[in-house]
Amino acid sequence: MRILKTAAALALIATFAAAGEKPRVAVSLPGSVEFFMVQRKGMDQAAKDFGVDLTYADAEWDPGKQLNQAEDFIAQGVDMLLLCSSDNIALLPVVDKCREAGIPLITFTNVLGANPDGSLDGVVSFIGINDNTLGVMMGEMAERLLGDREKASIALIEGTPGTSPQRMRTDGFNSVLARHPGWEIVYSQAITGWTKEGALAAVEAFLRTGKDVDLISCQWHSAASAAAEALAEAGVEKRVFVTGLEYSRETVPYIRRGMIDMTTDASISGIGRQVIEAAYRHLNGEKIPPVIEVFPIIVDQSNVDEVEPEL
Repeated sequence: MRILKTAAALALIATFAAAGEKPRVAVSLPGSVEFFMVQRKGMDQAAKDFGVDLTYADAEWDPGKQLNQAEDFIAQGVDMLLLCSSDNIALLPVVDKCREAGIPLITFTNVLGANPDGSLDGVVSFIGINDNTLGVMMGEMAERLLGDREKASIALIEGTPGTSPQRMRTDGFNSVLARHPGWEIVYSQAITGWTKEGALAAVEAFLRTGKDVDLISCQWHSAASAAAEALAEAGVEKRVFVTGLEYSRETVPYIRRGMIDMTTDASISGIGRQVIEAAYRHLNGEKIPPVIEVFPIIVDQSNVDEVEPEL
């Protein structure tokens, strides 16, 4: 079967070359945030470099809408579908629909299915960061900041509920907290759309309760900025640590001033480029790995001026 697929891919490329056409690749995005704007830049440049015709669809964080968009792409007979799922379980039917239509499927950034590494039968490859690993990094940042404290109170600000990043980052975070029986999540809130405004409102509401907190752990960069701002505006005198994921220009001054203690960074546009390169290689009949994992680094005061933010 693999030989037949490779032969079909080579024949497809030969057809493109003979007809002077570009492979038609559909990109299904879960919603509109700055992260995907940056990622699209990497994808668009790679598409020019590799000679691929891209068409985008934005699901606006609606799994039903994204499933319909994927079905439309399949009905149009695109040469490949690239999927970043708004819900890693609800979008599973796309696998069988692509298989039935003979359209190769690559997933990126948000996994499809329950496996945190993104590997899944019927998916050519997953390209991105393991979200469970990011959650573990959140926990390890907490350990570095809270040290050997026997007890600690933590507020957790999560992303859009139901998305694989929200679920898997929380799972990874909890796996580290399980090593510390006295550390308690005293507040958690998932924010639809991963918006700064939503995160700010959530942290402000929490601080008004007067509950004690030692760390506010956030699943994305602007939530960390929102937490830093909320703490400053509330005039909280106690030292409360703030951590995030992802790195943006907005977070730089907060990290320099110690208002955000740690976050992570990986090239977002670079991931976009890797996705298109993997698509191109597969359409050319090359074998690509089932998982192409991207590994982030931690950014804090020690290296904040050495890392250039993309957001």
